[in-house]
Amino acid sequence: MFRLSPIIVLFPKSLWPYMPFWKHFVAVWDHLFKVAGELVQKKVAEIQEKVKQGLPIDGEYLTHLLISEQMTPTEVLGSITELLLAGVDTTSNTISWTLYHLARDPEAQQRLYNEVISICPGDKMTSSEDISKMPWLKAVVKETLRLYPVVPGNARITAEKEIVVGDHLFPKNVSIIPQCC
Repeated sequence: MFRLSPIIVLFPKSLWPYMPFWKHFVAVWDHLFKVAGELVQKKVAEIQEKVKQGLPIDGEYLTHLLISEQMTPTEVLGSITELLLAGVDTTSNTISWTLYHLARDPEAQQRLYNEVISICPGDKMTSSEDISKMPWLKAVVKETLRLYPVVPGNARITAEKEIVVGDHLFPKNVSIIPQCC
């Protein structure tokens, strides 16, 4: 799917069924939806079991999607399939580069470690509120994504000369990814 998608999008949709690899491409997508469907059904069964036992229903993203009823089952399946695809290379690539650079910079590594354990000591499960209290973690991830964007088409600006925006100095020849927030 990852190998064929960039090729297929170069051609008009009307030609896709006539391409020699089209059937294989469709079969791969069908398999991805089958895997996602199995995960959704497993989660539905878990939720139903909790309801039978009178246990609270809380949990992850998929649980939220299923119990909120804001999406149809077909939309949930599509969302989970896309999440499975989107999270593979993007996450592993970002984590790999982050770990590489942290390994090369022990001071940055120690600063990040100190920040994380100060917010999430021991076996405490991290929450979204915890993440918002970790500006160094956010900075490390953003810098990694600036250096190694997971989406090659991200809008980037390379400053040809030194510029100042607000209180921030951007040296010349540095890639900048403009953000709204």
